[in-house]
Amino acid sequence: GEIIPTTISDANATKTTIIAAFEKIKAQAKPEDMFVFYYAGHGVMNESETPGKPGEFFLIPTDVTQLYGNEQILKERGISATEIQEYSRNIQAQKQLFVLDACQSGAATQMLAMRGAAEERAIAQLARSTGTFWLTASGSEQFATEFKELGHGVFTYAIIEGLKGAADQGNKDGKITVQELSAWLNDRVPELTQIHKGQAQYPATYGFGQDFPVGTVKK
Repeated sequence: GEIIPTTISDANATKTTIIAAFEKIKAQAKPEDMFVFYYAGHGVMNESETPGKPGEFFLIPTDVTQLYGNEQILKERGISATEIQEYSRNIQAQKQLFVLDACQSGAATQMLAMRGAAEERAIAQLARSTGTFWLTASGSEQFATEFKELGHGVFTYAIIEGLKGAADQGNKDGKITVQELSAWLNDRVPELTQIHKGQAQYPATYGFGQDFPVGTVKK
């Protein structure tokens, strides 16, 4: 019956402020609640400290000035998969959805392409270990696209369309579930990127647990 948004953007989006928001939600959320975490930014894998084993996935807040090559900064200012997993488990809301619109650009793209498959595996493991749903903007070999005429990244634009009602498929019951939203994104994101870019971008979904509504259609 109540939506409590927490918005952190631009220069305020540091590890300190994001973790503080997690702590506040952890203290307030109840089992019957739904928790949605939406993140637009970079995500990277660090170098593994153990030969033969994969590194760890990190979200990159605004004050991380170097994506690769400085493990100390990444650990101090990045948000690791382990930390996300811990908060997911400690936030009592039994319905949890994580949305990653990772917009990649510039010199980082080549490095990210080489590491992309490992990032996909890390997110899939996060979903499995926490019993949560994850919607991500693109697969391991692709990069999220933004177009000025849409006013958003394609992935976010399609999510907004879906939550406004376009994703209410099937029996048209006025409720939009995670699975319905995922199905809409799988169709709409490639369509939009083909129109505006001439090349399709495919989102990726990782989900464990029962489907649940994330929105209702206003009529």
